[in-house]
Amino acid sequence: MSLPRSPAGAAAQRRVVPVRELFEQHYLAMVRIAYSVVGDRESAEDVVQDVFATLQKRDRAAGLTEPRHYLTVAVLNRSRSVLRRRRLLRRAGPARVEHEEAADESTIRRVESDRVLAAVRRLPTRQREVVVLRFLEDLAVREIARVLGITPAAASSSLNRAMSTLRQRLGSPDER
Repeated sequence: MSLPRSPAGAAAQRRVVPVRELFEQHYLAMVRIAYSVVGDRESAEDVVQDVFATLQKRDRAAGLTEPRHYLTVAVLNRSRSVLRRRRLLRRAGPARVEHEEAADESTIRRVESDRVLAAVRRLPTRQREVVVLRFLEDLAVREIARVLGITPAAASSSLNRAMSTLRQRLGSPDER
């Protein structure tokens, strides 16, 4: 004997969302996340496009029950890879990797001021990720922990350290 299911719930679980629809729904949010980690719009867009291309190629969307969660984790992982590659390139030789800020950042600028964004970019990677997930994605600490694969206590601690650092770097509004 099976338990009764809600027709809407069962349909939602069975519904396969096409990658194109996921792209249209989540692209800008994923670019904001990637941008906050990698620091330039072009790389952020490349990261997100790579994630969606991989999703399309592997036809992974068919098995996703939580596509936004999957996309967020994939974008964070790919962004970390970009940062690792940059560090390796800087260490490998005298050629400098330069990052130009894209001219069209109106979407990003609406979300954060340049000053705050610069301070967030200077945070260590884990703290930066926690801040992005908390304030751009509006995730609770437990959800942040789940996305990053850490304990809620570790997520909370990283968030507290990040906020303390940002307060020191930015000062209170009265000091500006």
